Amino acid sequence: MDSLSKIKTFSRRFHLLLTIMLVAIPFYYFLYWVLINELPETLITVNTPSTPLSPNHLPVKLQVIGLLISLLPLSALTYGLLNIRKLFSFYEKGVIFSYAHVAIFKNTAKALVSWVVFSILYESGKSILFSSGNPTGSRIVQVGFGSAEITTLLVGGVVFIIAWVMDVGRSINEENELTV
Repeated sequence: MDSLSKIKTFSRRFHLLLTIMLVAIPFYYFLYWVLINELPETLITVNTPSTPLSPNHLPVKLQVIGLLISLLPLSALTYGLLNIRKLFSFYEKGVIFSYAHVAIFKNTAKALVSWVVFSILYESGKSILFSSGNPTGSRIVQVGFGSAEITTLLVGGVVFIIAWVMDVGRSINEENELTV
C-alpha cells in the first residue's frame, strides 16, 4: 500500500471518528445540564473546588442558563472539529495541498483561541450558578486561567504559523508551476 492510500484510509477513519464526536459531544453537554441534579458532586466539581457548590438542586431555570452558557465553548469546539473533519475529507479524496487547507488551519487556530476565551466565561458562569443558592457572602465568581488554557493558546499559535507557512509554500509552488 503506497503512502497516499494509507493517508486516504487513515483520513476516512478519522473523518468517521470526528463525525461521531460532533454528535456525542453536544449530546454530552445536553445530558450534563439535564441531569446535573442527579450527578455525583465529584463529577460536577471536576474543575472547581467543592466548597462553593450549592448543596441544593439547581432549578430548571438555572439548568437552562447553564446549558445556554455551555453553548459558548461548545460552539468553538464544534467549529474546530468541523474544520478538522473537513481537512480529513480533503485528505480522504487525495487533496493534500491547497488554499482550502490554509483556510482550514487558520479557522482551526481561531477556534482554539475562541475555545479558551469561551471556556473561561463558561467556567465563571458555572461558578455563579453553582454558588447562587449559597447565603450572601459565600457566593463566588471564579475566573481561571491555567496551564490548559496556555497550552491551547500555544497550540493555536502553532497551527496559525503552520497555516502561514503552508500558504507561503503553496504560493511558491504555484509560481514555480507557472515558470517555464
